[in-house]
Amino acid sequence: MTRSRFTLICSSLAAGALVATTVTSTAAARAQNQDEKPFVSASSPVAAGEYLTIVAGCQNCHTEGWTEKKGNVPKEDQLAGNSIGYYGAWGTSYAKNLRQVADRQTEDHWVEVMRTADGGEGKLPMPWHDASKFSDKDLRAMYQYTKSLGPKPVRLPRGTRPGIKPTTGFYIDLTVKDSTAK
Repeated sequence: MTRSRFTLICSSLAAGALVATTVTSTAAARAQNQDEKPFVSASSPVAAGEYLTIVAGCQNCHTEGWTEKKGNVPKEDQLAGNSIGYYGAWGTSYAKNLRQVADRQTEDHWVEVMRTADGGEGKLPMPWHDASKFSDKDLRAMYQYTKSLGPKPVRLPRGTRPGIKPTTGFYIDLTVKDSTAK
């Protein structure tokens, strides 16, 4: 083997080791950061997820009638989405059927969506800024609980673009209005 080829091979190995060390230390730093976040402790991840979907307010929007029935909604109807829309500067959005989402997503993808506001595409009034603060352990527990409910196909209205109000069904207008204007 020539000296220049030997030097090239050694340089390549050193560069690869540097990349691997950087990736490993970045992943380790994220894992350590996640380990330091508080999380819910329960008898199982599913029990923790059920608790979290209630106290974090997920059920308020993603379960039809949750608020009106003070949380007394049968499990078979929970987290199946909401046909009442939320209208604002973003257009109109509807709380998704999380059971269908969990049925077609992996747990890792669920965590990534919650961390990144669906890759920046997440619509209001979903509190993405709060959702991103959950520990991975809690997000995984929420996924596992939602997945444990099983799929429930429910057809929900389609959202609208900014400036377009829905023409069917009910919606809550969240636009800011100046009550002092005449």
